[in-house]
Amino acid sequence: MCHCIIAVQLPPMDWVLERTEHKGFLGVTLGDEVFTDLDFAYDVSLLAEMLDVLLLALDIMNQDAQHFGLEINWTKTKIQTIMYPPPVSSIVQVAGNTVEIVDKSTYLGCQIDRTGTSETEVLRRIAITPDCMKSLDRNI
Repeated sequence: MCHCIIAVQLPPMDWVLERTEHKGFLGVTLGDEVFTDLDFAYDVSLLAEMLDVLLLALDIMNQDAQHFGLEINWTKTKIQTIMYPPPVSSIVQVAGNTVEIVDKSTYLGCQIDRTGTSETEVLRRIAITPDCMKSLDRNI
């Protein structure tokens, strides 16, 4: 009988996210799949079906990140809900910090609307197209 122990060294952010997902009971169910977060480098979006769960997860992430000297940038942290009706308050407190609840946000260059539709993003891209085309005309 052979017993093997494999140690995997996770970068700090991966470790923090893994613990946050496990301890915070994160997740949004779409069909048969459960999505807990979207992350790209140090840009993270946590997903939860209830605001209280999300607030708990943010608190856990804050505590675990401190072990590595990492800090959440609370001025850039926003909560976007797709609840209807929207929450009564437009701010919440997490770990002694004020976090704004917004109707739309931008993640990796794409605008996400509270309605869940892509209409806002399509209109935004249509609006920036003329400027892009003018800049191309100058170089041709």
